[in-house]
Amino acid sequence: MVGKQKHRYTLYYANSRGRAEPIRLVLHYLGAEFDDKRMEMDDLRAVMEKKAPMKQVPFIEVDGGKLVLCQTTAICRYLAKSVQPELWLAGATKTLSAKCDMIVEGMYDIYNDVMRYNYEKDATVKEELSQRYWDKGRLRLEFLERILETSKGDYFLGKKLHWCDLFVLGNMGSMLDVDNRMFSATPHMRKWNILPCISYACFILDFICE
Repeated sequence: MVGKQKHRYTLYYANSRGRAEPIRLVLHYLGAEFDDKRMEMDDLRAVMEKKAPMKQVPFIEVDGGKLVLCQTTAICRYLAKSVQPELWLAGATKTLSAKCDMIVEGMYDIYNDVMRYNYEKDATVKEELSQRYWDKGRLRLEFLERILETSKGDYFLGKKLHWCDLFVLGNMGSMLDVDNRMFSATPHMRKWNILPCISYACFILDFICE
């Protein structure tokens, strides 16, 4: 970040990528220093009970708890608007902002279905969830693929990166961990590479370079 950082950020989550990864990417892209609290589950539960607004993770503390936010999309949107507002990471117009939100919500629908399948223990229910995420996910991914394919730049919304790009990227790795076929029918998304724009570990999406 150029100049002195105005606020301190502490992000709480398990020792994994998961729902916190898009938040990490937004913070890294904006050059914000933050305390990435990757915790084991017993310690994390104790912190959730004590600090988390909805008793869930991820959540983020700003300036030692003066502001505490949960919900991945809410946190990303807040950071996109507040850390470096001059970058217009959340969209410079109402239309761009709405399109950014649409892409995020569409991607999160797919991610949530995949994660429900991943953590389900009942074999019968798991099979049903597999069919659900595959059928519905394919349609949503095809929609996102068309947006990216017809974009007039390297990003979903043209020549400028928005937080929706970071959100999609942050979820893709976790989804591939569950099912490596997820992006087999979306070649533009599979080859999409915005990692040079982000000062972050390239292991997030190793499949991009294949």
